[in-house]
Amino acid sequence: MAIQFELYKSPARKDEEDKELYHARVVNFQHIDTDYLAKEIQQATSLTEGDVKAVLESLSHFMGSRLREGERVHLDGIGYFQVKLNSLEPITSPKLKANQMKLKANIGFKADKKLRSSVSVVKVERSKLKLHSVPRSNEEIDRLLTAYFSNNQILTRSDFQGLCKLTLTTAARHIKRLKEEKKLQNINTRQSPVYVPMPGYYGKPEVEDNIK
Repeated sequence: MAIQFELYKSPARKDEEDKELYHARVVNFQHIDTDYLAKEIQQATSLTEGDVKAVLESLSHFMGSRLREGERVHLDGIGYFQVKLNSLEPITSPKLKANQMKLKANIGFKADKKLRSSVSVVKVERSKLKLHSVPRSNEEIDRLLTAYFSNNQILTRSDFQGLCKLTLTTAARHIKRLKEEKKLQNINTRQSPVYVPMPGYYGKPEVEDNIK
């Protein structure tokens, strides 16, 4: 089976603003989980699905323990795992103590040579799906939302994506911008957001009249 990809426009560098460049990006919506891999391993070895899952669960537990100690974990044929620290705030002095900084731990991964070699020769083909967003200026999006809210009271992420004909990633980026600009407000949970216009935008009055 070939790896499907699509071409996306690359952000222009200052010295190449007159050039339009693109980059290839894999577009694969198939998700392989532990159950799927456990079945494949069972068919290829004497291990049962339960054995495989038990080993993977223990591996995750003990890897987490080692990583929390700041150690680097190497799985032969897979790669190296290690903790990386990102600062949530600017670090203004080399003399700051640990309790004076806000650091977030993430896990970095570097594939082993054996794993990299397994994908060194692959078959690729252009995706048959049209995954690009329709180019929209901020002003166009404002006009579409104004028309939308003239007939609808609320907006979901999927509504916005379909309305503006955007990919999921591009739609999420625009929604984040609209929230930061105080044009949209989420009135539901973070996991299941529902948006309404802020006063002064998309047909909503600047100051709502109080009904007595």
